[in-house]
Amino acid sequence: MNKKEQQKAQRAREEDVVLTKVLWWILGAVVLEALLLLLNKVYVKFTTEQVYIAVALQGMFKVLAIVLPICFVILLLWTLVFWRSGRSIRLPGVLTGISLVLAVCAVVIHVFYDRGISFLYIAVPAVTVLALIYYLYQREFFFSAALSALGLLGVKVAAQAESSPLVGYGYLAVLAVLVLAGAVCFRLLQSHKGFWSVKGKAKEILPKNANYAMLYVTCILVAAVVIAALVLGVLAVLYGVLVAWLLILAVYYTVRLM
Repeated sequence: MNKKEQQKAQRAREEDVVLTKVLWWILGAVVLEALLLLLNKVYVKFTTEQVYIAVALQGMFKVLAIVLPICFVILLLWTLVFWRSGRSIRLPGVLTGISLVLAVCAVVIHVFYDRGISFLYIAVPAVTVLALIYYLYQREFFFSAALSALGLLGVKVAAQAESSPLVGYGYLAVLAVLVLAGAVCFRLLQSHKGFWSVKGKAKEILPKNANYAMLYVTCILVAAVVIAALVLGVLAVLYGVLVAWLLILAVYYTVRLM
């Protein structure tokens, strides 16, 4: 087998690995959505005969909202131990990711009840789409799409900040930190040609031909739209701005793949 055939075989193996990961994400999203639909039926819109099930589920989520975050922390520490020792973190990493998803779902449902389930209806496919972007597109598109998705949620949260100040302003404060930290990290990556030092070794986070202007515009746009939502209230045009930007990003990075 010559060098060209070896490269072709290696590329085919990498594509198979990516396809497998994508299929697992889609399968996980379908299962979660099905469970949410079932949960909505017996926990939120329950009948008289199902009231005991609803009460039992309420007690279960009260426990899970405490137990699952603890499991996530333990698994995260396990993953870090493996990572520091140079061992494979595939198994602990997968278990940590699953525990994080379940912990977030349990806490959201316990705290927000029916509103939490409605939120998860949208959040689950949104996270799945971000995962597909991460595996199938350039990593810079993933960062821009993730920030834009957080910005869309920020517009919605801004409308409810007065009624739920702790959650509303708390999320907006976290979003502000993420946007600012993102802009700083992008600038550092640009100055180091996309590389980031990890344990003394340079690791490529973004390719050398990454378009940092798109990343900076995303940060500015998300910040401007969320601030406008706080000042002017939630307007449909604010959602439209970020959705239009996501479409522009999708077209731009799809063309770059060709």
